[in-house]
Amino acid sequence: MKRCLFILILIGMVLNAYLSFAEQPFAIIVHGGAGSYGNDSVVNQKIKDVISFAVEQGYAVLEKGGSAIDAVETAIRILEDSPLFNAGKGSVLNEEGFVEMDASIMDGKTLKAGAVAGVRDFPNPITLARLVMEKTPHLLFAGEGIERLIDKFNLKRVSPKSLITPERLEEFKKQKESQRKGTVGAVAIDKNGNIAAGTSTCGMANKMVGRVGDSPIIGAGTYAKNSTCGVSCTGHGEFFIRQSAAFQVSSLVELGKFPLQKAVEFVLSEIKNMGATGGMIAIDKDCNIAFDYTTMGMPCGFKSSKGDFKVIIFKEELLNK
Repeated sequence: MKRCLFILILIGMVLNAYLSFAEQPFAIIVHGGAGSYGNDSVVNQKIKDVISFAVEQGYAVLEKGGSAIDAVETAIRILEDSPLFNAGKGSVLNEEGFVEMDASIMDGKTLKAGAVAGVRDFPNPITLARLVMEKTPHLLFAGEGIERLIDKFNLKRVSPKSLITPERLEEFKKQKESQRKGTVGAVAIDKNGNIAAGTSTCGMANKMVGRVGDSPIIGAGTYAKNSTCGVSCTGHGEFFIRQSAAFQVSSLVELGKFPLQKAVEFVLSEIKNMGATGGMIAIDKDCNIAFDYTTMGMPCGFKSSKGDFKVIIFKEELLNK
């Protein structure tokens, strides 16, 4: 009798452990920047195709048991490589006609983070940010420090001109503000419940040389903490910095003030009240996905092990089944 009871208890323990593991959901969400998106169906579909590919590739990393950090970097590199967004190739130009790119990434398990500001000759700033996080004792590199970092890890530079597309050059010549802001970002939670977030951008068109926005600022444009959530932001960076926007979302969730979606909406409303617009994506520790924006649109895609999968630019697309 005791032997049977022991076996039943053992089976129960194994079953509980299995169910606990099996029920660990995972997900990824990416964005392509809040801004004014028109009704050009061809352009919009191209944007959604790249967003979809980034989501699928990031999700594949998670599905195979990869880390949230790996998934975030994978997704953002894809967006940086596309000329459709204001990150990596296709970045907007500053007032002197060259690109200065920023990026950051954060590990919600360790609270370690890495960031770079003012990158001019490397196509994937998110990878540099990860190197800062994992291979140096520091958090943020800028200027000559970035050049030395590239050399230290034997990375391949590119010509700064190769990052400039004809569309961005035309905008610069006309001193025209790009309507599609194009900052990119990703947030993921993996099978181990670890959360990561990352953001990459070239900032504002025609900005002053040396200007740095919120994207490489941990707590402003990017934040991740396993016990709360991960957040990536897009919009008028100065205002996101002043609000500590990404960290504020995490704090509101941690203090029980709001569930994730409401926290995102609240912070964006505070920024809007200051006179600025933007957007956010987020995932919390329970794998709840949230996003919102106060602009005309924001390319966004998400996929989770719960079965959710959607790619949109405008909120009304959520109504389309």
